[in-house]
Amino acid sequence: MTRCRSLSLGLLAIMLVAASCAVDTRDEAPEERSAASTGSESAARQDPNDPRVLKLASEVGDKGWIVYSARTAKGDWDLFLMRPDGSARRPLTETSEYSEGGARFSPSGRKLLYYRIPTGVAVDNNEYGRFDLVVANADGSHPVAYGKDYNWASWGPNDDQLARLTKAGIEIVELSSKRTIRTLEKQGMFHQLFWSPDGQWFTGTANGLGEHWAIARMNATTGELSGVSDPRCFNCTSDWFPDSQRIIYSKGIPCTGEWAQLWMTHESESESRLVYAEPARHIYGGAFSPDGHYVLFTRSRRDLGRVDESHTTMGLMRFQDAPIIRGDDGPLRKAFPNATDGPVLDLSVGWEPHWTYADIGANR
Repeated sequence: MTRCRSLSLGLLAIMLVAASCAVDTRDEAPEERSAASTGSESAARQDPNDPRVLKLASEVGDKGWIVYSARTAKGDWDLFLMRPDGSARRPLTETSEYSEGGARFSPSGRKLLYYRIPTGVAVDNNEYGRFDLVVANADGSHPVAYGKDYNWASWGPNDDQLARLTKAGIEIVELSSKRTIRTLEKQGMFHQLFWSPDGQWFTGTANGLGEHWAIARMNATTGELSGVSDPRCFNCTSDWFPDSQRIIYSKGIPCTGEWAQLWMTHESESESRLVYAEPARHIYGGAFSPDGHYVLFTRSRRDLGRVDESHTTMGLMRFQDAPIIRGDDGPLRKAFPNATDGPVLDLSVGWEPHWTYADIGANR
């Protein structure tokens, strides 16, 4: 769907709509409270003379929808939809008995999977995939609970196949019948599993491929496994480029000092390179726009585990601008002298954003 609008009208819409969202910001830093109040317009307010941020917001504004999880004024976590510039925000789930997170659009953009966690249980970046899987329409309607037998579920190449982690291994399941089609050995993969868009590969966080958590790449037919991240450090939250060949992931301590960074790789660690880094923020959950032109990520003030303690916000950048180092940091810029400083679009408080170009519609 094409939306014709001027930049000034778009920014006004961001301010009005985002200000009406019931997102809890009581424990956020001042810059994060302002981001929650004004959405992506916060990036312009932080640097009103930088036309690059305004251009980026205008560029992505009508490119589909982003789903994300955010804490509400009640203290639980619900799912929300927004345009990629931060406008047109609206809730997808408004449950009192559950928190929801880990949302992913299906390949067609017509379906949505996510996990629900009982209210009172902490939402954790490393644990949410062990709770109840829910599959709904992309607008949140007609949710169907599949229970706790779908750990770290990931969409396959179509809307009727999922991969899941079980004690038996990596299982490929036909969603409509709940029938397991085949099983591969996990070989150390233990969470954050993602199936490539072409159905030929898996990636996930694994043990046994280095000193710490590693990013694994597995052939979905033969089960052949290889490590593609630096074996000397903690790595996690990998995902696929739309081309099903390259992987985006987070590289962490001790290789990156105190703060996790966003990296990319292909078939081996020697091919890895920096995508995005920021002093005093951990960067996790890198995910691409469907055409591969833009990158979403989660920024956190504390290392993710418990999400409610990590003060998470979301960012968006062009992939062609990588590597980006945001902020003035001497050691980082010395290590990556060719890095740019942006632009980066701030998308307010939230966690684990995911993007579709499908037309979800204005209302349920």
